[in-house]
Amino acid sequence: MKDSIRYIANRLSSYYDARECNSIARYIVEELSGMSYTDILVKDTKFSEVDRENIDVIVKRLLNGEPLQYILGYSYFCNLKIGVDNNVLIPRPETDELCHLIIERYKESAPKILDVCSGSGCIALALKNGIPEACVEGVDISLGAISVARKNAENLNLDVEFNEYDVIADTPKFINNYDIIVSNPPYICQYEKENMKSNVLDNEPHIALFVNDDNPLIFYDKIAELGCLILKSGGNLFFEINPLFYKELTEILKTKGYVNIEVIDDINERKRFIACTKI
Repeated sequence: MKDSIRYIANRLSSYYDARECNSIARYIVEELSGMSYTDILVKDTKFSEVDRENIDVIVKRLLNGEPLQYILGYSYFCNLKIGVDNNVLIPRPETDELCHLIIERYKESAPKILDVCSGSGCIALALKNGIPEACVEGVDISLGAISVARKNAENLNLDVEFNEYDVIADTPKFINNYDIIVSNPPYICQYEKENMKSNVLDNEPHIALFVNDDNPLIFYDKIAELGCLILKSGGNLFFEINPLFYKELTEILKTKGYVNIEVIDDINERKRFIACTKI
């Protein structure tokens, strides 16, 4: 298996830098073997012919620019194995931070939570896993995403309901008693595409990534309006945001009457999250 790590890294060397090649190669071998890296180094275990053929298929797909998570069919998020395909975004580390932020604040309570633009369901499922007494619902415009999220809930044995809902166009249909609304909505402007990696642009769903340049905060505006209707007094909004627009979003939230507005940095010291409270 050590030879397989070297083989994969060498095959990928024209596409990734050396550090990333080694990291990807190690991850593939760990996942296919079910062994830790230490065991791989210590034990003289060989892959079967079928496994070696699978490795070649994975490498070819990587060289065609397909993300590894889509190739494997899953990604790890908040210690959960989340199924992913090209109907949903691959969960990001920043979103993991958002979940931990909410879990730390609510882990001893039983909040009612709505996750808007739920995608794979990673946020809703992580919150249910981290706050077992919570009642959690996720909504998304994409039926493909809802199918992925429901399958994830079933596979993880987590009681989270996922339903179709267009936060921009649909009339709110929720009961006025939520403690938390959380969302990681589309927030990347069209003009930012030129700075993005091709494997993201070519594979991940644009409906979940991009907004029009002339109204980049449309989802936040609509979700904040929804919060005014369905959050309890003292309930909280939590957003993952585009750092370029945190000041403008803060003003929108103030205008709608939210208080205790916090702009929170991510691990890279970027303005990545906003939390606020409904009066």
